[in-house]
Amino acid sequence: MGTPNASVRKHIRRLPGEATEPTSTLVLTSHESWFVDVRILTTTRKDGTREALPIDGSPISTLEWAFAGKSHTTQPKVPGGPAHTVWSHDVDSQTSDPEMDEGDMYEQENGDVLECGQNIDADTGEVKKYEELWHDVGVQLVGQEKHHVCVVLMADDKSHNTKGMIVRVGNWCQGILKVGEETTVERWQWSHGDQWQIVAKLGQKSLICETTFHGTSLEIGKVIRHHDLDWKTVELYTWL
Repeated sequence: MGTPNASVRKHIRRLPGEATEPTSTLVLTSHESWFVDVRILTTTRKDGTREALPIDGSPISTLEWAFAGKSHTTQPKVPGGPAHTVWSHDVDSQTSDPEMDEGDMYEQENGDVLECGQNIDADTGEVKKYEELWHDVGVQLVGQEKHHVCVVLMADDKSHNTKGMIVRVGNWCQGILKVGEETTVERWQWSHGDQWQIVAKLGQKSLICETTFHGTSLEIGKVIRHHDLDWKTVELYTWL
């Protein structure tokens, strides 16, 4: 367990290739280590800036990968060595039978974290070593809230092959819902000091990210029914 955080990926490198970043990747992790990781392919303009992410649900083909679950970190065995993290994929946009997801985490001098591991390259089907560089974007207070707020909601309807998770960390909220083989993701951000705005949506199903915006009115175990699906509050946490 630790302080909830929001981190973006600065690059990925499949050795021996060059480091690139073709996506907008954000990971939100709660105090109890629940997380939602969403990776959306982006388009770069001629001036080097990136186009806004889609918010109308399409095209779903721009969703490179999204998954959610729980992480477990083992601290370094020797001073200066890497921590080791394993991520469970309870929901995965690519598969219902995910491979092991784990990596060694090397903290950099500037506070960024370099993740090193190996997995299957989707382009070649080969197992390759990879590096990912992560940057903590910081978490802001929202509106009149006196403390930072973290909320985790989960949905699990086995009879309809449906699973989902929503994690809010301060001024960020992100969710994934998978019904059969159909995935929907949403990303929200508290913007300009006065309102929540959706900054990305892919897929056609409906999530309830807005429910987390009133986190102090929720309670552990509370169930919110939405479009015949029950979302359960599994974590509430506040910190200064």
